[in-house]
Amino acid sequence: MLSRMRLLFIAFALRIINVTTASADDKLRWCTTSEKEQIKCSNWTSVSCVQADSMKDCIQKVMLAEADAVVLHSARMLVAEKCGLVPVMTEYYNKDYLEPCRGPAAYTEPFVYIVAVVKDETLTWDTLKGKKSCYTALNRTGWNIPMGWLIAQDKIKNCSLYNSTFFSESCAAGADPDSKLCSLCAGDENSTPPGKDKCAFSENEIYWGFNGAFRCLVEKGDVTFVKDTTVFDNTDGNSQEKWATGLRSSDFKLLCLNGTQAPVTDYKTCHLAQVPSQAVASRAESRGRVLQFLKEQQVKYGRGGSEQDQFAMFDSTNFHGKGLLFSDATQCLIEVPTASFSQLLGEEYTTAMEGLYTCESPDFPEIYHLGRCQVPH
Repeated sequence: MLSRMRLLFIAFALRIINVTTASADDKLRWCTTSEKEQIKCSNWTSVSCVQADSMKDCIQKVMLAEADAVVLHSARMLVAEKCGLVPVMTEYYNKDYLEPCRGPAAYTEPFVYIVAVVKDETLTWDTLKGKKSCYTALNRTGWNIPMGWLIAQDKIKNCSLYNSTFFSESCAAGADPDSKLCSLCAGDENSTPPGKDKCAFSENEIYWGFNGAFRCLVEKGDVTFVKDTTVFDNTDGNSQEKWATGLRSSDFKLLCLNGTQAPVTDYKTCHLAQVPSQAVASRAESRGRVLQFLKEQQVKYGRGGSEQDQFAMFDSTNFHGKGLLFSDATQCLIEVPTASFSQLLGEEYTTAMEGLYTCESPDFPEIYHLGRCQVPH
């Protein structure tokens, strides 16, 4: 028979365990996808950090109630919706207009517009076949949106986007360097000899990213797919890059999906998709709790927060990374006025991404399969 002293000790130990567990359970569980994110998260003492191997795993963990919240890029939002997740707050980036960050305010649409840009005034969306195309990078927004639309419109056959003959040549950084998708790529112009790292998924490829894709159009291509500000950032004297010398924004046109062209200033009415900023996602039943938590946390740890010197939600410099947990460009988080990712994304973006996801490529999330969320057994 156990002695009274031993019984008391066991009871005390169990009480400590229960208190510790309850305390941990009271914390919001935040999902991370890398060691650097996990380190930053561990400094956010208000949360309990749950590390996953990938964004797919984070979506699954939130869905299965193994985590409570995660920040999603737009390309993952439809995947999350299929798994029952809902948007809570979006990142807001406009530091020149901070009214949405100063208390209750009307929802400000944090959209970036993805546009198709050309030099040829005779080219249209319907006459792109056989032309040379320039993308930001493989599986990034400047690739996903045009490819999704071309599949949705049956211009490119399902799952042939990696070896399609629709475009004659392309540069999609990150693709197979020996494939047609990299035939326009140039690599590192400063290497010896020039051309090292051709088609690399980094700035070593001079045609990488939005500015690189636009440079590709200027120097080699017929069409590029970039965000609405890219043309203006690199023309009319706004760029110091040698390749951009003398470029005028008026020399470029936008391709509209209805088969017409428009000036580059008309991106709000002539674009391929509106792309929302990153958003915090949770399960529907947890949305209210996550929303209230984030509103309170950014008062303390957001920009100008009362305890920002202890932990900065929107700054990753102390953790030797960029965009850890949240984008570093975030000025604040604002509430999403809809409980649907499809509504947040809009019809154009949803149509494009649904078209893209009909292809079951190994590069796409396994949990998104024929419109259903695949849960591991």
